[in-house]
Amino acid sequence: MRSQFSWIVLTITALLLIGCADDTAPQAPPTQVVKLFETGQQDIFPSRRFVGRVDALSTVNLAFQVGGRIQTFPAVQGATIPRGEMIAQLDQTDYALRVRSAEAEVEQARRHLNRQRNLYAHNAVSESVLDAARTDAELAETQLESARQELAYTTMQAPFDALVTRRLVENHTTVPPNTEVIRVQDISELRIRINVPESLMQHLEGDRAFNVEAEIATLPGERIPLTYREHVTEPDEVAQTYQVEFAPAADAPFIALPGTTATVFIELEDAVTSSVVMIPSSALDHTENGGFRVWVYDEETSTVSPQQVTVGETSDDHVMIITGLQPGVSIATAGVHLLRDGMNVKPFDTAL
Repeated sequence: MRSQFSWIVLTITALLLIGCADDTAPQAPPTQVVKLFETGQQDIFPSRRFVGRVDALSTVNLAFQVGGRIQTFPAVQGATIPRGEMIAQLDQTDYALRVRSAEAEVEQARRHLNRQRNLYAHNAVSESVLDAARTDAELAETQLESARQELAYTTMQAPFDALVTRRLVENHTTVPPNTEVIRVQDISELRIRINVPESLMQHLEGDRAFNVEAEIATLPGERIPLTYREHVTEPDEVAQTYQVEFAPAADAPFIALPGTTATVFIELEDAVTSSVVMIPSSALDHTENGGFRVWVYDEETSTVSPQQVTVGETSDDHVMIITGLQPGVSIATAGVHLLRDGMNVKPFDTAL
């Protein structure tokens, strides 16, 4: 009985020693499964899409150059007033009286000048008296011209075929000089304005040929050919984009109101090949200093290593890498925040 008990004790002790030995045995490093993406030299900007807006050729707020009470304001919002027709008119009573007063002063100054001329011809007055009369007559005529100009300023006329977008004051309002009373738009030619990145701007400025079409929100599925008009040479301070304006082609039927959303499609006739690469945005990882990096896969060692990159513009779910990454490199595109330098990984396709 004692020998049997001793054998049981020895067996249990051996099992415990084996268990402790297993606990202290070195563990194999974990293998992370990653999804890979192989970079390649790509054609940049064969076709791009931008969201823009239909705008008038110009939008201006009109104001009277003189003050007074608005007496006539026939402009209707949404209506088009032909060039040269009246938009609004101030009460002209005071200005008409000033013109009549100035006319009387001119007539009196002219008569006085004629009298002084006759007296001077008979040596009855000196030349200085005649010069003073002549100066008074010229001053009176200048005041008359000014009064007539102010009377003309009481009538506001359309500087072009003007679409009335908004009346900024109501009729019978008394307004000081240079107070904006109405907003009008020149729709003799509609423009479509979009903002493009600087990487594309260099191609639009050059001699490279490109085709541009627009799809208007009110006419879905119908593309309208566009013609380049002009662009702003200073980039937006925040977005670093440039505003470019297009107009419908001469033979393109185009009906839309300013403010309508438009999708603009730009296609270069010859694709632009560049050393930059496009990668999925999910492949980007942040560095400790706030930069960006990607994790490059080494097929021979089945490990990954970080590679710092310079990021350019984004397009949908892809991002442009300007420097730091060459074509023909495999990078991880999922779970990059879990990776460490030298970590053993297994491609997703082989892990299945």
